[in-house]
Amino acid sequence: MAEAETTATRAAALPATGLWSEAHLLDRLVRAGVAPRLVEDAPAGPAWMEMRQVVVLAGGGEVHAWIYPDSTARRRVTESLDPATGAPPGTVTPFAAPMRFLVQNNLAALVTGGRETNQERIVLALQAGLPVASGDPPPPP
Repeated sequence: MAEAETTATRAAALPATGLWSEAHLLDRLVRAGVAPRLVEDAPAGPAWMEMRQVVVLAGGGEVHAWIYPDSTARRRVTESLDPATGAPPGTVTPFAAPMRFLVQNNLAALVTGGRETNQERIVLALQAGLPVASGDPPPPP
């Protein structure tokens, strides 16, 4: 938890671009009160996501996150996925139910396990997005 809080503190110093980073993800989960712990030796994740996943234990479950360079790169990968499973239609998802798949700007995340109230807390925290410096247009969803 202390490591996640240190990383979260660094997130506050990053520029307000609206783009997610691992530090922003941990910061948002700390603020949501779900005691995040980064899984250092997490597997790469499913090939269809085209990025290595970041796995965080949080709220009694797991957050599998993919952080793309921008929303266009994320959208190219995720727009053909089944929103209920985060997998291509007709593909068996490697994630255990119950799960919630979400996208926000350059972030795709799948929240699995834990209590439904904690899943909801995590999803709401991530769907809220990140701040953008005033004068900059908001990032696309």
